[in-house]
Order: sequence, then C-alpha cells, then structure tokens
Amino acid sequence: MDLYREEVMDHYEHPRNQGELVGDDVIYDHEVNASCGDSVQFYLRIVNGKIVEVKWTGVGCAITTASASKLSEYLQGQTLREIKDMSEEELAQKGIGFEVNPGRIKCLMLPIKVVKKILTHTSKI
Repeated sequence: MDLYREEVMDHYEHPRNQGELVGDDVIYDHEVNASCGDSVQFYLRIVNGKIVEVKWTGVGCAITTASASKLSEYLQGQTLREIKDMSEEELAQKGIGFEVNPGRIKCLMLPIKVVKKILTHTSKI
C-alpha cells in the first residue's frame, strides 16, 4: 500500500477531532455533497480571531472522512484571516495534503467548502 493510501486509511479508521462544540465562541456550519450524500459539519472555537479548537461530525466515504480529519488538525492554531485569505485549492494543499482523481474531488473538497462557508458568514474576523 502506498503512503497516500495509508494516510487516508489511518484518518478514515481513526478520525481526529470528531464531535461537537458548543458555546458563544463557537461558529459552525455544514455542507452536503448532493451527488453521493456525504455530509460534514465543522465547529470552530474562536478566541481573539484564532481557531483554538476544531471538531467535526459527518457521514462520508474514506476520502471525505480523511480530509475532514486532516483539515481539523491543520486548522487548530490558525487565524481566521489566514484561512479566509487562502483559496480553496491552497487550503486543500496545506490543510489536507493529498490528491485524488477528478472523480473524487467533491469528496476531498467537502470539508473545505464547509470551512469557507463558515468564514464567509462570520463577523469574528
């Protein structure tokens, strides 16, 4: 098995940061991939414009689950401004770090779309 598959399977079988967050300092949103039914919700705890805690919930394939898990690790410690200023492609490269074939790109990008949606609708930046 190549390193890409091992990394994806590790995050799929042992997803990081799953769960929900509550509180006045938490912003959240969700997205659904209509073509396959995958669903992801991200929760970001924000203190002074910085992401200090990330949780996510969802149901999806190995690619969606692994990308949500990897992205959740990357986001912790980042500022909202840094993440908002990145393109979706740059965030995928830095925050997820693996590539998929064109038929699976929606799976990979679903968690990115949720985070970008959150940042579009928040005034905490």
